Amino acid sequence: MMSNEKKSEGTVLGLKIVMIIAVVIFVLWILWNVVLSLLPTVGGSFGYGFPSGSGGRAIRNVEIDVKPQVVYAIDNHRFFTLEQYLDCNNGGFVYYNDTNKKIKILAGYEGADKRPQNEVTTMQKNDVLALNGKFIYAASDNVIAYPTRDVSYKYGNSTYYIAYKNISDPSKNAKIQVSPSSSRTNIVTDDAIYVQVSNEKDTYGKYSIPKNSDMLKWVDASEVHINRISQDDHFHCNSNIKPRNVKYISN
Repeated sequence: MMSNEKKSEGTVLGLKIVMIIAVVIFVLWILWNVVLSLLPTVGGSFGYGFPSGSGGRAIRNVEIDVKPQVVYAIDNHRFFTLEQYLDCNNGGFVYYNDTNKKIKILAGYEGADKRPQNEVTTMQKNDVLALNGKFIYAASDNVIAYPTRDVSYKYGNSTYYIAYKNISDPSKNAKIQVSPSSSRTNIVTDDAIYVQVSNEKDTYGKYSIPKNSDMLKWVDASEVHINRISQDDHFHCNSNIKPRNVKYISN
């Protein structure tokens, strides 16, 4: 009789343990799904463009209604604007404007602004605004130039350039690799791009236009003749300007 009672008690205890384990697993499963649903996409957090584990949710497109702002002024009719940005550090498109020539073009890959931004691209710093060094525009209105970069998210590095476009003669178009260092001053003229290091005031590194080499030539400062100079010497952004509306669109 006692043996049967012990067996019965053991069976009940075993069932209780199984039930407790099942309840714990169920609670953990619920908590796990709640946490995952709150996580942003991996692309949005790290710039890679893969959706997170939140049910395999697709990356959403983003429409941003925000006031354009001038982020660089060359003179009274040439300037760069930042548009459709989330804030000064995320997303948006930079445009070169010439009100005399009635020109407005994207400073970047042609057609990139025709595609909607998404949760990945709005978390990435705009390539034009990424340069830390000074940028001085000393070219005529026949030249469109701006800093940019190629980003390798796989290897976590960036290559910085100055894109140079000649309106009258596209054969002179070039990309000149430069350093992102804040100690560098980059000067764009009609026939060359000059680089000056803060501790080397007597010399300039010169990249001739048309470009014939990736190597710069060091020249004496007395040989550099700059006829004009831009109002700004670096790109800037007013962080007080906020979007009027941000709309996320599920694909």
